[in-house]
Amino acid sequence: MHCRVILSIIFVLSLINSESVLADEAVPFTERNGLKYITVYMNEVPMELVFDTGSNNVVLNSDGLLHIGITEFDDTRKVQSHTAGGVTEGYIIKLNSIRVGNIQKNDYDIVYVPSSTANLLGASFFASYSYYIDEDYKVIRLIPKGSYFFDRVEQPVVDQHTTGSGRIEVEIGNEKYIYEGGKLKRQGQDTPKLEISR
Repeated sequence: MHCRVILSIIFVLSLINSESVLADEAVPFTERNGLKYITVYMNEVPMELVFDTGSNNVVLNSDGLLHIGITEFDDTRKVQSHTAGGVTEGYIIKLNSIRVGNIQKNDYDIVYVPSSTANLLGASFFASYSYYIDEDYKVIRLIPKGSYFFDRVEQPVVDQHTTGSGRIEVEIGNEKYIYEGGKLKRQGQDTPKLEISR
């Protein structure tokens, strides 16, 4: 078992050092009033959106739509948006491109909700990624789903140079895990599942 763990760690480290594998995308954020703001490029126009995993879509209000230069749109693609304030009417608008960090999607549908109080970067944009928030460096770290790094709880990858304290909290399925000080444990457990020496 110990040999298998060491070989797995060597394999993971080789992937991280490989130019062709994206091991970790770090998206910077700023924090104001308890909300995390991320710079998003929509049709190549930069704009700060609230990182909101409770929203299923990327949502723009009237100011946001004008900011990226959209003054006319097809109002036949209506949608009902369920917000904290209730149900409101919105419109689906297709953008040429939307980019966060190095992740770009073309011909991407967003929702225009004129009455929205904020412009939101919803969970749908990161649907193919797992993420964790690195408060030490004020970045949201994205890891492609199905990758080696989050699918195998026994094999956490921590580089002390990029994650500060090295503490990582990850939710996989319905279980929460904490990796800290070279030890991985399920949240609420005192005994580590695995000890890794580096």
